[in-house]
Amino acid sequence: MARDLGDRWRIIAPDQRGHGLSDRPSDFSRHGYVDDAASSLDHLGITAAVVLGHSLGGVNAYQLATRRPDLVRALIIEDIGAEVDDDLSYSLAWPHRAATRAGLLESRRVRNVRTARLVGRRW
Repeated sequence: MARDLGDRWRIIAPDQRGHGLSDRPSDFSRHGYVDDAASSLDHLGITAAVVLGHSLGGVNAYQLATRRPDLVRALIIEDIGAEVDDDLSYSLAWPHRAATRAGLLESRRVRNVRTARLVGRRW
């Protein structure tokens, strides 16, 4: 995906703590994951990120948007499962939400919201 979007978007793909080549700290709390993401965005001077999260990264992305809305412009969440052990009711107040791709495209058409266009791909 980064290869397909890289010429139009700045792609930053960090390893979460304890994953990939990252350090193995003793703290694997949600707070730790979210602090890492926020610190990375702060360090890079990014204040309006479109954050894509998959699985654990999706849950962390939701939490990042809640705790640091100044850093997150939009969320793309994929495959976080049906249950999340936390209160996500804050997302009901977000101005641009869509439950389906068709709904997202309609939102974009109606509100002129900029979205990444991923056509004909299964990730």
